[in-house]
Amino acid sequence: MFEMSIRALVSRLAQNGQVFVRGFKHFNELLPNNKVVLCKPKLNILHQETRVGRSSYATPTRVSTVQSVASQFQLHARRIFVDNVLRRVTNSLTADLRKRTAKRILFGDSAPFFALVGVSLASGTGILTKDEELEGICWEIREAVAKIQWSTLSATEDETFYEDVPVGLNAFEWGSVIAKGCNAVVYSARKRRESESTMEAAAEAQPAPAREESHGEPSQHPLAIKMMFNYDAESNAGAILRAMYRETVPARVQFVDEEFSSMESRLAGSKVALPPHPNVVKMYCVFTDRVPSLPDSLSLYPHALPARINPEGFGRNMSLFLVMKRYDCSLKQYLHDQGAAPRTAVLLLAQLLEGVLHINMHGVAHRDLKSDNILLDVSEGDDVCPLLTITDFGCSLANKDHGLVMPYHSPDMDRGGNTALMAPEVVCATPGAFKSINYSKADVWAAGAIAYEMFGMMNPFYASRDTGKPQLYNYRYREDELPQVPDSVPPLVASVVMGLLKRNPSQRLSAEMAATILQLHLWGPSSWLRSSGRMPATNEILQWLLCLTTKVLCEGRGLPPGGGGGRRTLPEYQLIATFLSRVSLRSVKQALKWIHLLAL
Repeated sequence: MFEMSIRALVSRLAQNGQVFVRGFKHFNELLPNNKVVLCKPKLNILHQETRVGRSSYATPTRVSTVQSVASQFQLHARRIFVDNVLRRVTNSLTADLRKRTAKRILFGDSAPFFALVGVSLASGTGILTKDEELEGICWEIREAVAKIQWSTLSATEDETFYEDVPVGLNAFEWGSVIAKGCNAVVYSARKRRESESTMEAAAEAQPAPAREESHGEPSQHPLAIKMMFNYDAESNAGAILRAMYRETVPARVQFVDEEFSSMESRLAGSKVALPPHPNVVKMYCVFTDRVPSLPDSLSLYPHALPARINPEGFGRNMSLFLVMKRYDCSLKQYLHDQGAAPRTAVLLLAQLLEGVLHINMHGVAHRDLKSDNILLDVSEGDDVCPLLTITDFGCSLANKDHGLVMPYHSPDMDRGGNTALMAPEVVCATPGAFKSINYSKADVWAAGAIAYEMFGMMNPFYASRDTGKPQLYNYRYREDELPQVPDSVPPLVASVVMGLLKRNPSQRLSAEMAATILQLHLWGPSSWLRSSGRMPATNEILQWLLCLTTKVLCEGRGLPPGGGGGRRTLPEYQLIATFLSRVSLRSVKQALKWIHLLAL
């Protein structure tokens, strides 16, 4: 193996050295006095430029000549890198993809590609051989994908606006009601234009209702402001944030008063800060303010209003406001209105599992997953799979001290919302002095139950409209009682759903395993998934990952609505990029092993 690595290294040096020799031959002819030492090319180039720039006889022509040669040197270096990287891409990629990739690297937009330096050395006859070194290649892939600047799926507000100065209600123009629940109401909104003066904003007591746009059309109010109903917390920022801190878990900016007490600061410091993710709601900022008198508030939520607005109301004067991106509909509404094709349902389930994996990896358990708390962006078109995001973290477990394990000392302790979709280990937990509940696989169980809805079936753990009883009870069902998914669902995906609904958490699929299996099902070579197929070698897995990375970097950005100009739609490329941003050889091999054991 060592001899093979030496031969590969010598071969690469000989091959790439020819390009440098030709470049320096031309370089030697152009520079004054022809003094160039080939064994130290970069150092002599810099030295020669400095000497020419300081000499009395240096002219703009000579300087431009040096700059031109230096530019050619960089071009040669880039070309060598392109050749070495693209040589690793599997033969299934077309020549068109290679040409477009080379064009991006050589003539601009190359930053993500140069994060892949060293990937070309990981071939089967390359220098890297140890598992730890090969995992480093996956790290390079993750770094490259992390540099992608994705095009937005719809028109959104300038996110830097929320990072500059604290905002309040006067910074927004309010629209009409989007949704109302037991604990909050959501309004459409937009950021006020700079031309609108602060005086006009302060004088405007009754925001004019906005006309609600039809489903799927661009909105003049691209934001959603969620106003929490405050019945108990005192009307000050510290008390409100302490009582509703779970709602702020995905927030990027949090505005608080300068008089924030040290105790409240410690409580805020123990809360988990959830990094942004494509499958988690985009929450720009949170702030506290006085509850306003908005259109239809007396008819929609009269009891949540303070006495200064409704004498019969029980609400406090101040509450918490969450500024989010406005999404088109909930998963429940989407499935009810048009349903999901089998492939679309698989893509939605994969996105849901990627979102669950992200929040669990950062020490957050949602504990209230249901189709109402999953939002969709359908701005790419009705024939394109929507972008799925998880929202409503009001019941989440997000504490740095406990992580995903919550002490369960008393039956009065909050175990989460939506009892029907509580995992068996949660709903069957008994309190005690030294008892605790492990939520590490609770959200994936709920995702498995929601999968039935995605595939056009009734959730077996929800009460039927006809009988008023559920088909199965989460605290006593047997796994052989789980309904079979439709025949249109691929068998591998059906097995994943069954694996997510295992009663025993130790036998249940993790979010990472389930998401990786679905990613392999969607994008992996079909020969890897056959019952008679063989386990791919490490080099084959690396080539496949590099193939996906090249396709995403080359095709995935700047796609127009509907995915024109690329082979896939933007939500699909985003799903692939989400996978690549967390990929490891270990996870792919474990998923492939599970697939092959299933076939046996």
